[in-house]
Formats: sequence, structure tokens, C-alpha cells
Amino acid sequence: MTLGKLKSLGISATWQLPLLLPKTYIDLREQAIVDSYADWQEGKDCVVRGILSNYTATNGVVPSRLTLKLVDIADRSISATFFGNTKYHLSIVAVKINRPIVITGTMSYFSGLPILKNPQWLNEVNVGRIMPIYPGKTSVIKPETVFDQMQELLPEAIPMCAERLIDELNWTLDEESARVGLVLTGKGGAKLADLLRTIHSPPTPEIGTNAVKLLKLVATWNVLQRAKREAQRPPNSHTALAIESGLPARLLSETSLTPTEEQRMVVEEICQDMRSDIPMNRLLSADVGFGKTYVAAAAAAAAFRSGGTVAWLCPNQPLAVQTRDAISGWWPDLAPSLVIGSQGNSGFEARFVIGTTALLHRMPKNRLINLLVCDESQKFGLAQIQALIGDRTHFLNCTATCIPRTAALATFAGMNVSRLTKPHIQKTIKTRLVTRTHRNQLFESLKRTILAGHQALAVYPLAESSTQSIKDRKSAEGAFKLWNTIFPGRVRYIHGKLSDIDKLDAVQAMRDNHADLLISTTAIETGIDLPRLRHVVIVHPERLGLNTLHQIRGRVARAGGFGRCDLYLPKDIEPDSLKRLEILMRYTDGFDVARENMRLQGIGDIGSSGLAQSGQTESFIPGHKINFKEINWVIRRWL
Repeated sequence: MTLGKLKSLGISATWQLPLLLPKTYIDLREQAIVDSYADWQEGKDCVVRGILSNYTATNGVVPSRLTLKLVDIADRSISATFFGNTKYHLSIVAVKINRPIVITGTMSYFSGLPILKNPQWLNEVNVGRIMPIYPGKTSVIKPETVFDQMQELLPEAIPMCAERLIDELNWTLDEESARVGLVLTGKGGAKLADLLRTIHSPPTPEIGTNAVKLLKLVATWNVLQRAKREAQRPPNSHTALAIESGLPARLLSETSLTPTEEQRMVVEEICQDMRSDIPMNRLLSADVGFGKTYVAAAAAAAAFRSGGTVAWLCPNQPLAVQTRDAISGWWPDLAPSLVIGSQGNSGFEARFVIGTTALLHRMPKNRLINLLVCDESQKFGLAQIQALIGDRTHFLNCTATCIPRTAALATFAGMNVSRLTKPHIQKTIKTRLVTRTHRNQLFESLKRTILAGHQALAVYPLAESSTQSIKDRKSAEGAFKLWNTIFPGRVRYIHGKLSDIDKLDAVQAMRDNHADLLISTTAIETGIDLPRLRHVVIVHPERLGLNTLHQIRGRVARAGGFGRCDLYLPKDIEPDSLKRLEILMRYTDGFDVARENMRLQGIGDIGSSGLAQSGQTESFIPGHKINFKEINWVIRRWL
């Protein structure tokens, strides 16, 4: 069976033909055809039948056109004009003169006379049925050609497609009847093959439209089921770690910190997962400053002391160093090895390694990792993370603001989630939008923060200046020059183009109180802890994602108290961008921000290759991208 130009519509195999869904249906039953033009209603879509009394072809103009005159049974007339390719249209009308024809279009008037706008040809042999209208592709294949080929190929293709879908869905006969039959017929009994036949040859347009919706729900169910299989990994008898029941509590008691009850419970949840022969796939969601590093480190310490190996992946070098220092201070016996750039233990003799993407390149292929902790996974590609995960590896994904795909797996696919909702210390961060009319007041408030003995952060979209002017306020470099004239020697700047040593020096100057203002690009967003930071200004926030903005906001008031996050808009922004920024003002919890971001950006490529971390997920129906309405329907009724 040759598909020919149908392949241009996303069909690669014969069995997929029934998945090429009609865009709409035309009712060609006798009772739906307009034979009388007496009641001509402006704007009404219709199917018209009449006698072709004459026609006029006009060439030499752009576009060329063919105008028909049709008369009804009472000799009332209408006109219809087809534009372009008069040769094609003439080949049809030449044999139709003074004979009845059927065309479709929209009722309208021109100069007071009734006309049919946007007319399309219909084949009289289809009168009496509901005719599906398929998509075409400009300059490749016409919709009417698609219809003709589909009518020829569907009888053979429908059984093939139904068989493939049953294998893919893994439904029993009862499940097939319940999920398809009850919805399609109201009483069960119908099968997927019946659903496909109804889509392409329905008894009414309404039933055809509902059948299309039902197949999309089946496809959505399939996507969610595949996502569930990803979120809940298969068991492996060699996965379980023998973590003693009292070990997590003892580990927490060894530090100078006093964990909250919530933190104790989450550590125990993670350890319980690692005792299982089902490899852990858990999301640890904790707002910035809520102690997720401490909790993840306690779980890593439990794995280490139980004889396991631990790898901890960080998105940047300063955070890797900070994490190594914190864990070494809490549990000195863990002695984690640092792998950053060209530094670190190339032999990986240590059972606990902390590093950046250097881990991806230098970890031996046969190295068993019992626990992989990934800090802020949105900074990594899924393939990078999966390169470190074996079939026995427990995976703990730690983030304040997960990517849309992860948020979708947690929300819809049953991924195990632990949330820290209570901070060690009380803090309040006020987030506000500031327009250019209030620029002077904004930067005066930044000065007051510094003069009051606190630290401030200003985040710019560019690293370097595009002009030599000291007043260039579009870049970190230009802003540094400006602010350094106001607070000489007390300003530092950091961006991605600096060396790792220069970045660490700038951060350390802030920690050692040798500087009061840090000028930065988004290089500062992840993990950097500056206890005296009270005020952050983000210039051009509309250029950044919600997750990034929330991460930057989380740098403020890490030691508790009151902080400010000002989103400075030097120029007007689009309504969609404003809507996105308003989410940041409405929500303070990173998980809530992530879920709202998921709804804005789409859920990503869940349950399949996982390469798309946002956007809409495509189902087995070519061109169909599932939406939240379909997801919620399937979850309420079928899952």
C-alpha cells in the first residue's frame, strides 16, 4: 500500500492512516442541504445545491477567478467565486453546465445580492453521508485528494491501527469496553476499531467530533501511563541499601544544627526509599534557604555509612565547593572528594564525590553509584543526568524550582515528592515590579540598604558593556563601574565569562564582608549563600525564566528577617511577560512557582524521550499535543 504524498501530513506507515484525524465534518444528508435560497443568512456555513446556469472565467488578473451562477427550484440565484487555477475549476464545471451541483461555503451578500463565500467543491456521490474534511498541505496535497485516498485505504488500515493501539495501550477487553464503549455508545461493547470507524464515517457530525475527542483522551492516557512508568522505576534486587533504622536520627544529632520535625521526616522518607529494591526516583522540593542541602546530605551520609557510594552533581563550581565544605563540616568522616574542572580524584577511589559536569566526563563507565544527588537539575540536560544513573542507582532530585517536565511527572505521574515547607528561621521577602518612572527611588533604596549595614545584589542581563560609557546600565560590567564610584572598593561583579577563581574571589569578598554590593548576571542564581544579603534588584526580569527569577530571589534574607526583590522594567513589556512576572509576585513557594510555570510553558516531553523539558507533549496521534483539560479528564475518570 503506497502512502505517497500522505506522508507529508505526518503519516509514516499504513497503520497510522486512521490517526490522521478530520479537522471538521460536513453534513451532506438531504435534510442538511440548502435547496432553496429564500432564507439566506449572513455568516452561516452551509452546503448548497443548485443548477449551474452559467459561469465566467477571468484570467489576466491576480488572482484569476471563476464565478458560478446557481439557481434553486424557485429560480432564485446566487453566485460563488473560486479564486486561482481556473484551469482546474473549468475542468469540473465544463461537464456540469445546466446540471445540479453541490458546493459548500458561507452565506453572505455583495452589493445586496446573495453570494457564497469561500466555496469548495463537493462530490455528489457523497450526498447522504457525513463527510470528514481532512487537513491538506499547501502545494503538496489538497484536502479533497486526502479524502479520496483515505476512503480507499481506510478499510485495510483500521484493523491494523486498532491492533497496534491495543498492543501499545496493553488494555484488556474489559478495559477497552469501559474506556471506549461506555463513552462512545453509553452502554459499552464498542472497541477501538469501532471508534476509528466512527471517526472517519460518523452517523452525525456531533458523534464524529466526540469520537475524535475520545481518541485524543485515549492518547493522553497512554502518555500519562508512560510517564508513570518513568516516575516509578522497575525493581532491582541489588538496589536496596542496609540502612539501620536509627542511623538517620543519629546522623542529624551529630551536627550543630537543630533539624525541624519536617526535615527529620523527609530524611527518613528518603532512607526508606533507599532500603527498597525499587530504585528511588524522588523529588526533594524545598524553597531556597529551607535546608534541602542539609536534608539531602543527611540521606547521602546514611548511604555512605551503610557501605554505599554517593555522587553529588552541582551546576557550578562555587556551589560544589560550598556543598563540599558544608558536608565536611557536618560529618568529617565522609571526606567527600571534589571533582571540578581539572581538579579532583581522577581515580574516584573516594566513595563520596561532589562535582560539576566534570563528573559526567570523568566518572568511570563501570563505576557503581548507589545514590546520585542532583542539585538544581534544571541546569542539566536529562541525558547528562541519565548518564550517571544505573539500573541500581537511587536518584534524589533536589530543587527549589523544578523544570516543567519534572513538575508534570510529580503532579500527574505519581513521582515521589518530599517537600520542605517550613524554614529554619522566619523570613519575609517582598517582591514588587518597578517601572522606569520609579528608577531613582529604586536605586536610592538600594543605597539605603548598603548604608544600613546590609548587602545588596543587582542582576543584569548582559555580562559586558557594549559602550565605553561609565553610565552603561545594561551590563554587569557597566553597572560595576558606575556603582564603584558610589561605594569605592566595596563593589564586586561576577558573570559567566570570568574564570572560576575570579568568581570564587568575588563571592568570598562578600562573605568576608570586604564588599557590600555584588553586580552579577544570572551566574549568581544557584546555591550561593550570602547571609547578609537583604536586597536584590533584577534588571529586565522579562528576559529570564520564572525558575531563574525565583532562584535569584532566594538569595535574599538567608539568615532570616526581611528582604526585598525588585523586578526593574526599564521599558514596557508584553502582556504575556507581565502575566508571567505576576506569578512570581503571587507565589513565594518554589514548587507553586514551578507548577504555574509548567502551565505556562507546557509539560514537556513526559513519558517518552524526555528531550523536551517544556512545551507540549505529542501523543501517538500525529500533530496532537495533549493539554491540561485532557489530562485532568483522564486523571479524574480513568486513572
